Amino acid sequence: MGRTLFVGCSHTMGYRDDLSDNEPNVWRDNNYAEIYANINNKPVVVMASAGAGNRAFHRFIAYAFKQYDDIDEVFVQSTYWGRFPVAINPTLDEKKTFPLDFFIQKDFETENVQRFSIALSPDNKYLETYLKPWPSDYDDFPYMKDTKVWESEPDIRRTSHVYMQMWHNSATHLVQEDYFTYMTMCDMLCEKNNASMYIWNINDRCYIPKETKDYYTKLNAKIASTDAENYLKKYIKIDTVDGEHYSTNVHKAIAQRYIPYIKETQ
Repeated sequence: MGRTLFVGCSHTMGYRDDLSDNEPNVWRDNNYAEIYANINNKPVVVMASAGAGNRAFHRFIAYAFKQYDDIDEVFVQSTYWGRFPVAINPTLDEKKTFPLDFFIQKDFETENVQRFSIALSPDNKYLETYLKPWPSDYDDFPYMKDTKVWESEPDIRRTSHVYMQMWHNSATHLVQEDYFTYMTMCDMLCEKNNASMYIWNINDRCYIPKETKDYYTKLNAKIASTDAENYLKKYIKIDTVDGEHYSTNVHKAIAQRYIPYIKETQ
C-alpha cells in the first residue's frame, strides 16, 4: 500500500481559532487527513499551513516526492485566491538560491502521519508568509472607477500595496493564470512521480474554474465537480468551530464520504 499526500491550508492541517491563549491552534483533531490515515490504516503525509496560498502547493509536493518514494495519491485542497506571499530576505542576493526545504519544517509525527508546514522565520532572520485583504479593505480602499489606462492608474508610487493587490492583481486575469500555473505544476510533479492527483475545494468560496482542466495543457488530475461543504450537507449538518473552520464531525465525513467521492470523479 502506498502513501497518501494531503496538501492545503489551515483546513488541511486541523485549525481552531476558538481556543485559549495557551493552546496551540494547529494540528487539532478537525483534520480529515489524519482521520483518513486512521480509518484506512494507511501512511499519510500532511503538508499544510494556516493562511497558505495555492502558490505554496507545488513546493510542498516537490519536497514530499524527494522525501518519500511510495506516494501514490495526492489530494490538493485548492484554497482562497486572495492570499499573496510576502518575504524578508535581508541579503537580497539574486544569485543565492535557497534549498527547496528552506521554508519547510517538519512538525511532530505519529505512527501513520508525517506533518509538515511552512517554516515562517528560519534563523529568525528570513520570512515567508501569506497576507490577505480584509473585507473592510474593499470599503476603505474602493476601486478608482475613473482609472485611465497609461494615464492615472496603476501607480505604485502613490497607491497603497493593499489597493494594488486587491484591484490590480487579485481581481484580474493575472491571479487566474497564476492559479492555472500552480495546478499545472502540481499535475506535472504527480505525473512524473506516478501518483494520482485530485484537486478539490472545501467550499464554493475556494473557487476552481472549469478551465483548470485544460488551460495551458490537459491535466491528468481529477477535479471535484462539487465542493466538500455542498456535497456533505446532503448527509450531515455542517458545523464550524470558529466561523471558518469545520468541526471534527465534518472532517470525519470528508475522510469517509467526500474523499471516496473525489476518487470516483470522472
